[in-house]
Amino acid sequence: MRVAVKNQIISSFLMLVLGFLLIVPKAFATDSKTIFDVLNHSEVLKVNMELDLNAILENRRDENPYPATLSFVDEQGNPQDWSLNIRLRGNFRRIHCAEMPPLKLDFNKKDLEKAGLAPFDDLKLVNYCMGDDRAAKEALVKEYLTYKLYNQLTDASYRVQMLKINFKDINTGETRTQFAFLIEDTSQLKARIAAQKLDEFRVIEKERFDPYHLKAATLFQYMIGNKDWGVTFSKNVKYLSKEEKVIPVPYDFDFATIVGASYTKAKNDAKSLIDKRIYLGFYEEMESLRPVIDEFVMKRESMNEIILNCTFLRTGAKKEMIAYLDLFFENTDNIKFAVHEI
Repeated sequence: MRVAVKNQIISSFLMLVLGFLLIVPKAFATDSKTIFDVLNHSEVLKVNMELDLNAILENRRDENPYPATLSFVDEQGNPQDWSLNIRLRGNFRRIHCAEMPPLKLDFNKKDLEKAGLAPFDDLKLVNYCMGDDRAAKEALVKEYLTYKLYNQLTDASYRVQMLKINFKDINTGETRTQFAFLIEDTSQLKARIAAQKLDEFRVIEKERFDPYHLKAATLFQYMIGNKDWGVTFSKNVKYLSKEEKVIPVPYDFDFATIVGASYTKAKNDAKSLIDKRIYLGFYEEMESLRPVIDEFVMKRESMNEIILNCTFLRTGAKKEMIAYLDLFFENTDNIKFAVHEI
């Protein structure tokens, strides 16, 4: 009798587990379409957002969510209308930007599920930082392209989508149109590369990092002339874990020299800038760094094409970006390590 009851309990438990496994993978499958994928179908996607514009602009330290609606036309030509919450995000830009601060777009998971989409609901929106002029737009586009350059080197990188967005204030009807770009949800990135979240703010042991991704992330930051990051204390770096190794995923490139945002004083106007590049990772023997450098060299043409094929950046700005990359490729035998500067 006891054996029968025990078998019945085991059978019920196995059925419960089987039912759970049949349901859960469908929602979290890596090939499930997401709201980012729905938005990611055009070089520049036109979208409309209605929100309390004045509240966002006047309360830069506010952590509260604000309701908003987002509408656009999808790849099949169907209208898409979404209700969501938005929050201000970031540190430097949300306070110092004269124009629209960076925002976080939080979609409703139930709405995503109803639409047959995976529950990756948290997207970042990067807007102009300083006045709506050519310099501000160029800095935004250059940062967007910098994300796409890193996409060429590894899948462990954030995907981005450029938008032409029409903001409309729900109270006054005031509108403003500008470029902005979306950054992929970190949860989607994790699912895409089969990684896990790492709840640590500091990783100081070199041996804990995935060797390739450690060198690739650091060399990329060196290539673009970015000093506003830290691999051992997760400054503008997201830590992911895969096969018991830490993968550093860089983001926020506005302080990189290749971007040259007006508020950073990083100007790529002279070849002497090669001397200002600093390798901020762990010290590496050139023999161990050379295979990664070779990977960069192999992707040099495709990275140049990313820049050259951008239709919404002026020719002179494209030449500036490529010239700065050329300085890197012409001096790969002379990497300047930060530890040698102490």
